[in-house]
Amino acid sequence: MMPFLLAEFAALEQRLPLYVYIVGSHEQKRIERPDGYPAHQIFFCRGGSGTIRTEGGKELRMTANTLLLLPSGVPHEYAPDDPADGWDLGFVSFDGTAAESMLQPFAPLALTVLSSPGFDGLWRQLEAIWHVVSRGGEPSYWESSRLLYGLLLAILKEQTASRSPKRRSDSPQESAHDALKAAVSFIHDHYQDRLVVSNIARAAGYSPQHFNRLFIRHYEVSPNQYIQQLRMRRSVQLFREQPGLTVDQAAGQLGLETSYFIRLFKRFYGKTPKQYFKSE
Repeated sequence: MMPFLLAEFAALEQRLPLYVYIVGSHEQKRIERPDGYPAHQIFFCRGGSGTIRTEGGKELRMTANTLLLLPSGVPHEYAPDDPADGWDLGFVSFDGTAAESMLQPFAPLALTVLSSPGFDGLWRQLEAIWHVVSRGGEPSYWESSRLLYGLLLAILKEQTASRSPKRRSDSPQESAHDALKAAVSFIHDHYQDRLVVSNIARAAGYSPQHFNRLFIRHYEVSPNQYIQQLRMRRSVQLFREQPGLTVDQAAGQLGLETSYFIRLFKRFYGKTPKQYFKSE
């Protein structure tokens, strides 16, 4: 968890075109804001589920690996669906003279629950902002502004890619091939994150079951097997490119637990990483 942090900027609010107002994460409880919130907010649901209700009775249910952009001044309330299960919610609120123009491309995404195939990468960016703000001081607030801008761009890029109209194809087979190429490109860009195949499938425009069948037909392995193969090939590259790299460090760079990484490496290469490179 990242305890609630209020960024105290003093006179910097007048100098920073985009600044962090609050950042953190916790097990969310019920909140009521009949007048809305004074800054724009982005919510990151890491676990559990909860519902945000806005004026007019609109209900927005967030589950794991989803995001929601809530503009400032929108009356709302939110609460976990089941308090006993908890609702792990991260958040960052922000404002500044550049905030409104920055949010213009987000207009179609606001007040909509967004599925995020690269959620783990976005969460790490949120954590980076929290750690910088927690240090305090003027340099930290300049740095947090830069990181916030990067986070917003990463969200926009991910969501724009998943919503871009697909080029008209001459056949369903060509359309499927284009979607699979985009999915594979995403896997290569995010292999170090906790990839969820069902989220990748939805971003490609298919149900998880149909996506799995198409993937096997084209690549002769399942999506999970492809991700494992990619991570194992990359692990060998890491050890060769970074002499002295420990097994723990390699596992971390691949987004894997160390024990699982060792088991997976041995399954692919018949030896543990240490045994493999000792025999070379």
